[in-house]
Amino acid sequence: MKNFNRRRFIKILGLSGLGALAGGIVFNSRNQPLHKIYWRGIALGAPSEITLYHTDKLEGQEILNQSVNKIKHLENLFSLYNDNSKLSILNKSGKLHNPDLEMVELFSLAKKYSEYTDGAFDITVQPLWNLYHKSFLERNTPPKDNDLNKVLELVDWKSIEISENKISFLNKGMSATLNGIAQGYITDKITEILLNHGIDNTLIQLGEYRAIGNHPDNRKWRLLLSNPENSGSIGEIEFENAAIATSAGKGTIFDESGKYHHIFNPKNGLCSNKIMQTTVTSNTATEADALATAFLIMDLKKSKKISNNLEIGFEYLDTSRSRKVISYL
Repeated sequence: MKNFNRRRFIKILGLSGLGALAGGIVFNSRNQPLHKIYWRGIALGAPSEITLYHTDKLEGQEILNQSVNKIKHLENLFSLYNDNSKLSILNKSGKLHNPDLEMVELFSLAKKYSEYTDGAFDITVQPLWNLYHKSFLERNTPPKDNDLNKVLELVDWKSIEISENKISFLNKGMSATLNGIAQGYITDKITEILLNHGIDNTLIQLGEYRAIGNHPDNRKWRLLLSNPENSGSIGEIEFENAAIATSAGKGTIFDESGKYHHIFNPKNGLCSNKIMQTTVTSNTATEADALATAFLIMDLKKSKKISNNLEIGFEYLDTSRSRKVISYL
């Protein structure tokens, strides 16, 4: 199978009713008309959108433009799809001198969640992706054990050195992917811009979701959780003033069965199939993003313990296709 599929697992529910109002205008609690201002594009390879509501349409558009420029800047740092990004430079040379502040911050956060999840979250799994991609592209089979064991020597989050002056890998051949955390981080950075401009009642979707306040019609935001196996849904989730991330192995698959996919256990290099899908609700999209990935890999008891300790929302879809809600934010 040479076409590796990508899918998103959350859809907006209930926003279409707003567009049906005259001119796309709704009213806030002070009975002021709010203009709906919208952007849709691609961020780190994922469909992305920002919907904000503002009393001044031109001012709202300027805020949106600032947000889009920030997205482009961060993409130039974190993208695997841009050969000239700072991440690509680091992966090629094994070191990055004078890294941007955001690179230092995100790599530090990645190591934080690696430590917190006992290595289940590990950005240095990129060599595993390269190995599986090559194997299925050339032979349509998973990699051989000896090749897998060699590559596993390059997977070690503890072998990343981070300082204000340099980010480097201790072992030659290491490489990193930020796809399991960067979308959440970018979402949080855009949220900061909007909050600094006094924006509320806004939903941001940049691979992960984050809501500022509640829906403009004074209710919680409602999202559909897609079924990872088909175009249907496993139900909806409501939230406000929080972030949601969903992860599933079948988001990117190497074979028709979906057994081989992009969620790798960093300890053994195998694709994790313990559960089908995870959804995490947290105060930040960065945390929700990283933990949604880690919880697909971790022992369920450990995932539950972390969700309770951090007081975050956690639910999952088990292999019998049952939706299990563990905790609420």
